[in-house]
Amino acid sequence: MTHIRTNGGVVAAPAAGEGTGGSSQQKSWFFPAFAAVFVATGCGGSVQPTGREASGQTELSSEDEVDASLISHVVAPRATDPAIDRALDDHYAWFNPASRGKHRLFVFLPGTNQHPAIFQLVAKEAARLGYHSIGLMYPNTVAVNGACRATSDPASCLENVHLEILDGIDRTPVVNVNDANSIQNRLTKLLQYLAAHFREEDWARFIGHDGLRWARIAVSGHSQGGGEAAMIAKLHLVARVVLFSSPGDVVAGAAAPWLAGHVTPSARYYGLAHDRDMTAPYASVLKNWEALGMRAFGSLVAPESSAPPYDGTHTLVTDLLPQGGSYAGTAPHGAPSNDLNTPLLPDGTPALRDAWRYLLRVDDDPDDDVEHE
Repeated sequence: MTHIRTNGGVVAAPAAGEGTGGSSQQKSWFFPAFAAVFVATGCGGSVQPTGREASGQTELSSEDEVDASLISHVVAPRATDPAIDRALDDHYAWFNPASRGKHRLFVFLPGTNQHPAIFQLVAKEAARLGYHSIGLMYPNTVAVNGACRATSDPASCLENVHLEILDGIDRTPVVNVNDANSIQNRLTKLLQYLAAHFREEDWARFIGHDGLRWARIAVSGHSQGGGEAAMIAKLHLVARVVLFSSPGDVVAGAAAPWLAGHVTPSARYYGLAHDRDMTAPYASVLKNWEALGMRAFGSLVAPESSAPPYDGTHTLVTDLLPQGGSYAGTAPHGAPSNDLNTPLLPDGTPALRDAWRYLLRVDDDPDDDVEHE
């Protein structure tokens, strides 16, 4: 563990996944014939970590030679905006000094009742690839699909809930998110905070005079967080969309209507799911990938029995045994991205690392770089 001095103190924190090691087993991959029944939304990783890193501290991680170059920041939401008064688990951010000259930000949104601390592995992989990388905390205590099924108009409810969580405009009684607590404000204020405190890292490149520079941003998330990423991409042109175990929004057995039509072209959408996921569930994820146009780029490919570039597909589906050695409960739902569920090789390397790298890759495009909203 490498330490650096910041805010008058020496800081160290365990690397993502420490203490959760263990080998993973791999089974022959197949597609079970799931019934298209919609189950209540939950999120993978029912076991939450009990420890917290101190807010506002900065860590230089050194799991290996690559990680030694990653600088990470753990930031309390209220440190960026005192008006934020809920969903107060820390934001996480990573900067790779070797990425200077790159022009992309990766933003990962956790699932229902979860927080960025248990989704560090994917976000750190993005940083290794050259992204500025953020795990963003946001209001996510409402299980959206279950709550909306109880309303008279589930289709409108699903869309309005995602929109209100994103921009804080009151649209539905199902959630109560104001401007300060919205994803847009939280991301803007975190970037402003990082730009002010760590100017040499150039976080300001992702904010324009008129708001977030979405064309420079790749959005991603697990479960409900993936639904929010898809909503962002519906409204804004983004660099890439990476969906883990999501979206799960289905109405009367079909993809939710809000998924039809999106500013970001289908060619920029990629996804990874587990074929034994009964939480989203998997059958619903496939319907939504179809609605988003992702299935047009190739067949469903199992990353454990193939290799990048996976025949150019945008849809990866794994059957790997989740970390912990069981397919029970929400473990398959979390396996594609949750640090507590994703399978590990004997040396601790995520078994899906090559798949993550494939999903995250994006070329810098000077034309996109000057476009902002």
